[in-house]
Amino acid sequence: MYLRGYFLYAMKKTNKKKKISIKTSVGKTIKDETLSYIDKMNGEGVSNLYDLFISEAEKSLILVVLSHLKGNVTKTADYLGINRGTLIKRIKEYNIDM
Repeated sequence: MYLRGYFLYAMKKTNKKKKISIKTSVGKTIKDETLSYIDKMNGEGVSNLYDLFISEAEKSLILVVLSHLKGNVTKTADYLGINRGTLIKRIKEYNIDM
C-alpha cells in the first residue's frame, strides 16, 4: 500500500508543468522567441524546430561577429572557437556576403 501511495504522489508531482529557469539574457531571449514562434504556429506542427533555431542562431552569430571584426575570418573563427575552414564552410552554406 505504501508503494502505491508513493507512486501516485510521484505521478502527481511529475505531471505538474515545470517552470523553465533561464539564467542568461541569451537563454531568456531564446526561450521567449521559441515560445513566440510556437504560439504563432497556432497548433500546426513543426518537425524541424531544432534545426531551424540552431541554423538561425549560428547564422546570426557568424554575421554579427564577422561584422564586428570587419570581415576578418581568422579572428572570427578564433572568437567563435571553431576552425577557420569550418567557418568558411558555414559562410558558404548560409550565403553570407563578405
